[in-house]
Amino acid sequence: MDSLSTIFSTFRLQVDIIHNAQYCGNWAVDTSGPGHISFHLVTHGQCYAESSQLKSPARLEAGDFIMFPQRTRHRISSERDSEIELNIAPSLPYAEGLQLDGVGLLCGYFRFTHAANSPLIDLLPPVKIVQSALAQADSIPVQILSIIKREALSQESGSQALINRLAESLFVVLVREHLLENEALSGLSAALTDGRIAKALDAIHAKPEYGWSVDELAVLANLSRSAFADRFKSLLGETPINYLGRWRMQNAWLWLSEEHATIYDVAKRCGYESEASFSKAFKKYTGESPGKVRKKL
Repeated sequence: MDSLSTIFSTFRLQVDIIHNAQYCGNWAVDTSGPGHISFHLVTHGQCYAESSQLKSPARLEAGDFIMFPQRTRHRISSERDSEIELNIAPSLPYAEGLQLDGVGLLCGYFRFTHAANSPLIDLLPPVKIVQSALAQADSIPVQILSIIKREALSQESGSQALINRLAESLFVVLVREHLLENEALSGLSAALTDGRIAKALDAIHAKPEYGWSVDELAVLANLSRSAFADRFKSLLGETPINYLGRWRMQNAWLWLSEEHATIYDVAKRCGYESEASFSKAFKKYTGESPGKVRKKL
């Protein structure tokens, strides 16, 4: 499995839809908050998005999508430079028919179920906008958004489940496209697009239980030991061995909290010979004891 797919598998992306209806008249909403990756899809009508990360208010039309990966404060409203009080206007269900002066909004959050902060959050800019009318009609994001918009308006049986799965797919596509298009990447995003370092990451992600050495990883990257170690640290800000340890603990958290695995089993799956050495490493990386994480269930 490639590194990006492995990261998504480990951190478990989920979607929470909090609004799917239409606003009429003057209104303004803000869904930002700690831990929230907010997104909005305009399903009909038009509105404006404002944020300190935008040079000027962005006009959004039906089919347009905006996301705030860095939990950026923002305002979606009926008017440009609106001063309307936030989050007090009522909305109308689509069952009452589309209103001529209405604006349909599908609003929600992307979140990761893993307790650790997902590195994927840092792979995207503070604001991401997809303007369907300006994009190529056959682009994957536009196609996904078209289906989501249709399902949001139809509200047929199974629409909610379909929207959730499509929104998850949309997020994956946007991350992938950002990695391919951005020439000034840093951190994990840069490492994932570095052909040599990515091979080492693939190996670590695929077999976290193996006692990888810097020499072995350097061979996979087709670099000398020193060149590999320097390149890895310059991109990721930590040594390959420290990254391996952190990746093991991120997986261990899931195995303890979701699979009800025993501490002994998790220690073995992480490549540790004893529970004691594993527990010490787990506490160092996560700040919690493995027993406490397991008991939270």
